[in-house]
Amino acid sequence: MMTHPVCSVIVPSFCSSRTIRACLTALMNQDISLPYEIIVVDSSPDDTPALVRHNFPLVRLVHFPQQTDPALARNIGARMAQGEVLAFVDADCVAAPDWLRRLCETLEQGYDAAGGAIINDNGETLVSWAGYLCEFREFLPGGAPRSVGNLTLGNAAYWRSAFWAAGGFPAGCFPQEDQVFHHIFRRQGRRIRLDPRIRVSHTHRVERRAFLDHQRAIGQANARIVLRLGLSGAGLARRPWLAHLAMPALVLFRFMRTVHACWRVERALLLRRPALAWLCWLGMCWWGRGFLQVVGTPSLTVESPYVHASR
Repeated sequence: MMTHPVCSVIVPSFCSSRTIRACLTALMNQDISLPYEIIVVDSSPDDTPALVRHNFPLVRLVHFPQQTDPALARNIGARMAQGEVLAFVDADCVAAPDWLRRLCETLEQGYDAAGGAIINDNGETLVSWAGYLCEFREFLPGGAPRSVGNLTLGNAAYWRSAFWAAGGFPAGCFPQEDQVFHHIFRRQGRRIRLDPRIRVSHTHRVERRAFLDHQRAIGQANARIVLRLGLSGAGLARRPWLAHLAMPALVLFRFMRTVHACWRVERALLLRRPALAWLCWLGMCWWGRGFLQVVGTPSLTVESPYVHASR
């Protein structure tokens, strides 16, 4: 933490009083020799900003009175940042001690973006495991470093110049802004690297209704984004009759991918608690429900449940 940081770590925050202490403590204790800063962009109505000010005086805090789109919050932090490396982590995540160092080392190898794996931080409930696997199956620990087309924004870093050349994160695309941003990033010829050794632990939803509602929101966002970008699946999203006809097969395909990821990384868990597969199946069904709620709509604009605050 110095006056002229090389790296800037940006944390979007909303109602994070239960998790942000662990998040910032981990960030304050990164084993990296490069100077870095931490920026929290918060829009909490609870005591999160007071907690940050009192316990972490070296952290730069900006607070908005209304709930702010997470992508917009990240962009606001990126505008404030002084570092040439912009690293992003969420307020309900705890970064490993070598997190920032490994991100910077990967970027120094010639990549424009770097990211890593997500660990389930509250694996005491099946719902948290289902949410973890359904949402982060592409970012599970294990495997070799590899070039990828997408990163999760809770564990990612970019060269500042490359980030702004892609326009920053697109507001109003929650919870799929990563897909839109990296689509633009790849079209510019940027190189994206995922190293599963770069790890953060993430706290997941533990209530079944909250888990299912989030999966439905992901399905809605997926439908809008494939329409907006003309990605694979846009034909389904434009034709309601075809989407309804194909949805059972699509849900089954996504479910099998999720179970395969669980079998590869957490085989013992799946064998010991087979009800997890049932919860993942429900999650995929709710994803399909969300997708079908959007198909055939004339608007290609991705709606967001968040208020767009100005800087």
